[in-house]
Amino acid sequence: MYKRLTQWSILALTALAPLGVQAQRIITPGSGIWSGSTRGSNGTVAITGMNPRSGNGSLELTTSGNPNDWAFFNLFSGDPATTQGWGKLSEISHLQFDWWRSSDSNGGDPVWEAQSPVLRLYVRSGDPANPVFSEIVWERWYNLTSPTPRDQWITEDVTNQMFWRYVSGAGYTIDDCSNPPDITPGIPLKTETPQDWGNGQNCYLPMDAVVYGIGVGVGSSWPLPYHAFIDNVQLSFNGREVVNDNFEFDPLVAPEPATLALLATGLAGLGGGAAARRRRRSKI
Repeated sequence: MYKRLTQWSILALTALAPLGVQAQRIITPGSGIWSGSTRGSNGTVAITGMNPRSGNGSLELTTSGNPNDWAFFNLFSGDPATTQGWGKLSEISHLQFDWWRSSDSNGGDPVWEAQSPVLRLYVRSGDPANPVFSEIVWERWYNLTSPTPRDQWITEDVTNQMFWRYVSGAGYTIDDCSNPPDITPGIPLKTETPQDWGNGQNCYLPMDAVVYGIGVGVGSSWPLPYHAFIDNVQLSFNGREVVNDNFEFDPLVAPEPATLALLATGLAGLGGGAAARRRRRSKI
């Protein structure tokens, strides 16, 4: 059972956080920090308590089997056209999230069996007066084609994994950097790591691609019902962390045992300090 923390103990935990470590941000339903995006008739996305990861909640996503279903949760640094963004695509130093695929009785298609939840980065490039918007997309199939594990949490570090690209208003990038509007059988999508996409040798100009958003989700042409969960999204540029978000159904949950031990130690120290001050005052 999760126990509520008092306001004072939360402040004490914050005071005891190691210097130089950015605290994980708690994202709750209705916070307005992340935004849901659904498409089709039955895609759903919501923070729920159905399958907690590191607290009492996580992001729950479903599609019904309609290929048009889509369910994503997105975070943006600001207006896509004007924001400076978080950093250059070539400067990404850490990109990670936790995911879960629920068991299902469907299968047979290797691509379908290998699919996990998806992570995408939103990118702006080109002339500021006439910017080009694109997305680079991580899917497990383009990195590991074996069936995706079911009914277990997976921590996926995608920093150096392969992403494909979609250019808004154009299409899917292939090896010659052209962007046909549809995926063509027999013509593979171009895939690169985030750093290699942004290094000036792979379809973007040097140091031109700015990351202004991140999204996690499921759907788009998946032919069968899908049920997934996502949590603990992290993104850093040159060691500078800009996203470290934990989806929680209730923000006031008990910390992990190690944190409780730290809290107890810190509170003991605070109490000892107060006692010492009282003793000093009694001698005056």
